[in-house]
Amino acid sequence: MPTRGVRTRRSLATWLLIPLLATVAVVMGTFAVWALVQRERTLAGEAHRETHAYATALGLALNAAFRDPQRTDVPQIVEHITRQPSVYAVLVYEADGQAILRRDTLDLGPRPLQVDSALADGGVREVERTIGDVDVFSVVYPILGDRDEVVGAFEVAQPLSFVREEMERTRIRFILNTLVLFLAVTALIQWLVRRLVSEPLRRLAEGAQAFGRGELQHRMRLGAGSGELAEVATEFNRMAQSLEQARTELVQGAEERLALARHVRHSEKMAALGQMAAGLAHEIGAPLHVVRGRADLLARRGSRPEQEARDLRIIVEQIDRITGIVHSLLGFARHREPDLTPVGVGEVVTTVVELLASETRRTEADIRIVPLPDATVRGDKDQLQQVLLNLLLNALQALGEAPPPRVVEVSGEVDSERNQVFIRVSDNGPGIPPGIRERVFEPFFTTKATGVGTGLGLAIARRIAEEHGGSVGVVPTERGTTMALALPLISGVSHGS
Repeated sequence: MPTRGVRTRRSLATWLLIPLLATVAVVMGTFAVWALVQRERTLAGEAHRETHAYATALGLALNAAFRDPQRTDVPQIVEHITRQPSVYAVLVYEADGQAILRRDTLDLGPRPLQVDSALADGGVREVERTIGDVDVFSVVYPILGDRDEVVGAFEVAQPLSFVREEMERTRIRFILNTLVLFLAVTALIQWLVRRLVSEPLRRLAEGAQAFGRGELQHRMRLGAGSGELAEVATEFNRMAQSLEQARTELVQGAEERLALARHVRHSEKMAALGQMAAGLAHEIGAPLHVVRGRADLLARRGSRPEQEARDLRIIVEQIDRITGIVHSLLGFARHREPDLTPVGVGEVVTTVVELLASETRRTEADIRIVPLPDATVRGDKDQLQQVLLNLLLNALQALGEAPPPRVVEVSGEVDSERNQVFIRVSDNGPGIPPGIRERVFEPFFTTKATGVGTGLGLAIARRIAEEHGGSVGVVPTERGTTMALALPLISGVSHGS
């Protein structure tokens, strides 16, 4: 595709240059020929006028000299005129047409008829002929006597080679000037075609190729002098902007539909889970209560062998574990609308930390509260305590196998732009692998050992946070795990204790 585009641009530029340069060449050549012809005519006219000027001056002198019967001044007059570089020869004729003054070395050839005509009627004649193997232009003037009668004639000859050499020099100058001008015009046209046509077309082709690859953010930028091509580029950019906006809206719509579908599937799963939990609680709760009562009764009856007593304790512990799972299922399945009231963030955190005092002693961990912002949220106090309780319990359980010191840190921050408060729970445990950070919020998904947890704590925490207009997520850290709870503020100030 790029090669084809380059060939197309070259072909278009070539087809633009060929007629333009051909037209320029024809116009300039025609003008040069016309100007050269006019110049040659001008040079010939100037040569003829110069010859007539010499002849006129010579005629006045010869008319006076011929009045002298001896005609002694005629040779000096002719000699003086022949010294001019543009005069080749001067010939003087008697009334009968015989040449009386000439250069012996010249081969005059036959007398031109124009001499006889001038002698006959006293008129001026012009003739081009050959004198001594030299092509000349001659003018023939009559010589008048005292009574204006024709007493002779004279011929002034100018070599045509003088005119032809000047014409040749003029022709060369015209050709060189025309060639230089043609090259300059050619360079200018090539520059204009490249700037106004080839370069804009190249950018248009690159933009079209970018659009073809799906790079709708690409924009064409042509100079203001590109004319109609700049308007085409502007329309291309508008089209790309419209397509980019449409694609963005399409992607957003697809993401929204996907999120809605996920939400619907999650709701359906939660509804099914709620129905199952309600059924389990009804069907399992009463038998479990009876079994545990019987086990307690057996354990209190007299002394028993150590093995039987241990087995009864195991039965009671497992029944309590099953009861706890059923209660967790019921808690997850029950959907109670939150009772929203103003709740202080610091108060909720302090209450939950006090509730976990026994758990911290058991795990030999330390919960540290960083001074929290004096912020108030609108929420259900009990449900928010449950969220923080689940987050802190997860953090304490993650520290079970970590070497001392085992520390859980609770901190907070107010985001005034988003009008939110963030509560972070961080531990220095082994952390959560990046690949499963989002899965930890799925119901029944757990990384704990079998029998340690149900995998519902974080799922319940996220659901409650979302019902309060907030969110719960994992904050990527280099060490340990950090959970962040975000809640919308109803009032808040900068950090305080």
